[in-house]
Amino acid sequence: MKTVGIAVTDPHDWTGVALCNALKHYGMKPVTFGFNDATSNISLGKIYAGKTNLTSLDAVIVRDLGPATQNGAAFRFDILCQLQELGIPVINSPEAIARAANKHVSSFLFQRNDIPTPKTIVTNNISEAIDTLSSFACAVVKPVFGYKGIDVEKVEDNDKGRQRLNEMLGKNSLLYLQEFIPNPGRDIRVFVVNNKVAGSIYRISPAGGWINNLSRGGSAKPCTLTDEQERLGLKAAEVTGTVYAGVDIIEGDRDYVIEINGTPSGKGIFEACGVDVTMKIAEYLYHLI
Repeated sequence: MKTVGIAVTDPHDWTGVALCNALKHYGMKPVTFGFNDATSNISLGKIYAGKTNLTSLDAVIVRDLGPATQNGAAFRFDILCQLQELGIPVINSPEAIARAANKHVSSFLFQRNDIPTPKTIVTNNISEAIDTLSSFACAVVKPVFGYKGIDVEKVEDNDKGRQRLNEMLGKNSLLYLQEFIPNPGRDIRVFVVNNKVAGSIYRISPAGGWINNLSRGGSAKPCTLTDEQERLGLKAAEVTGTVYAGVDIIEGDRDYVIEINGTPSGKGIFEACGVDVTMKIAEYLYHLI
């Protein structure tokens, strides 16, 4: 029986639990572990987390890496890279996770591969940021490394907005500004697995809000994709190298890919559509190993 490790911080995480059940369905043995207590014993050539010997696993699924300092995050990526070098499949690969998690990099890849994405500027120069805000009229400012819509702000081109840019630059030393796209108060989450769309939902912002993340009070409803939306979702996953991904699309004067998540939750799609995307991930691994 093949043993598959699932890297997850919260043992009750819906997607982590669903992955365990999906792996069992395909005759594999799931083992959950967290990177918060990981050790690389270089002398013995072993890597383990708690009681789990990661070097003995047949594959690893990364649900999340968990919060960490800069050194801690680098160490966790190093472990994933070392497991790959030992011939252990890691889904998603550390390279793919890094490309998806870094909004600067993913935005660059979208632009380079003709995937429509809002106008985007990343800078540590306040004059450039203010000029960009003036040209956008309204900008969405995000952390380059962020998740769940945390610390995402909409800033308008006025004195208050320019002051806010100064404050955020002072705090983070870097600004990622994306042109705000007028939209119907929702975005689309496309869940891709192995070059196919496994499910899709509308994420609808709560009354009086504009952020659509389900973790920030958004609600989910089933979505039937257009051919163009499906194409964009598949293309975004392809250029970042993700086996499974959540691709976020906003509907404006055209469809734009705003970002991609390389460690997405499947809960919203299951609750809205009854589709368990983790079964597709387990199926992929079953044929891989």
